Amino acid sequence: MEALAECILSGRRKRLLGSKPLFVRYRAVSADGLRQLEAQLGIQFPESLQQWLLLVGYGDVKEDLSFRAEWFSLVENGALKGNVIFAQDILGNFYAFDPQGGKVFFFSRSTPEYAAIAMDFQSFMEELERREFKIIDWMDSLPLLPYDWNA
Repeated sequence: MEALAECILSGRRKRLLGSKPLFVRYRAVSADGLRQLEAQLGIQFPESLQQWLLLVGYGDVKEDLSFRAEWFSLVENGALKGNVIFAQDILGNFYAFDPQGGKVFFFSRSTPEYAAIAMDFQSFMEELERREFKIIDWMDSLPLLPYDWNA
């Protein structure tokens, strides 16, 4: 995770005039802060997500994918009840992980649909890097399954 974090932290993206950082930090994350958030949610973060947050902090990847303490919440209904939302994209879609196995899921904001997108957080971030951090293009390419939020 360290190499990926370093790549993202040092990365730049081209703009019409010049460039901007690939990742813009909003706030640093401490080990104590993570433990408090875990206690509040009643779960333990996957190791790769812990490493990521401690290395890069809360912030935005390409202004398209946002990691904030405020996004961390439990999925309260449906088949994936108990999963933990950890990020939100520019369209308001959510990303969650299974605290038991670490699998990462996408939840569409505009329709009651979802998709399993990675076996764990590190795989999610590696695939995002492979796709040049184009999270919306990646999610638009996925076949989505119906999600019953009332179950």
